[in-house]
Amino acid sequence: MGVLPYPGAGCPRMRALRVRLLAAGRGKRAGGPKAWGPYGGQTLLEAQLGFLATVTAPENIDIAIQGEWLERCRALSPRVNWVEADPEGSALSSLQTVLKATPRARSFVLHVDMPVFDLRVWRALAAAEGDAVPAHEGRRGHPVLLTAAALDEVLRLDPAFDRLDVFLRGRTVTEVPVATDVIFANLNEAPK
Repeated sequence: MGVLPYPGAGCPRMRALRVRLLAAGRGKRAGGPKAWGPYGGQTLLEAQLGFLATVTAPENIDIAIQGEWLERCRALSPRVNWVEADPEGSALSSLQTVLKATPRARSFVLHVDMPVFDLRVWRALAAAEGDAVPAHEGRRGHPVLLTAAALDEVLRLDPAFDRLDVFLRGRTVTEVPVATDVIFANLNEAPK
């Protein structure tokens, strides 16, 4: 997959941001790992990589994956930070593993099965101060954008009991209005 210059390159706020994509799960409820499920003629992980290349530089993309996928993933994009995470662990434990292995910076966080492929959403979040979440018609969606300080707090959570969504409900987060419901996209079905 060739990587084109990303549109975020001209925007200093976007250029400084990282993306933390959680893709290590086994996908038991979905009938297999969602990362490798089909999406628009490619795998969902490939679709995410293609879109994320429009958000930031590949070096600023950190993806939690299963260890046995490392060679396959590096072939997709050698410049992305592929981080081995426990596929049996919680989503929070995958995020914590990624955070421990990569530089701390203000970051977008989302799961591989959340194809929010609308750059306007990402730019709107980047323009907000502090921690931010997109909102449409009174409902919050994804991705979330967290400050380095918030990510430090996430590292202190207990992955056996805590969840990122519950953590976010207990803190002040800027709701950024967006004019699209793509922020609710979540592919929780078995690959076909």
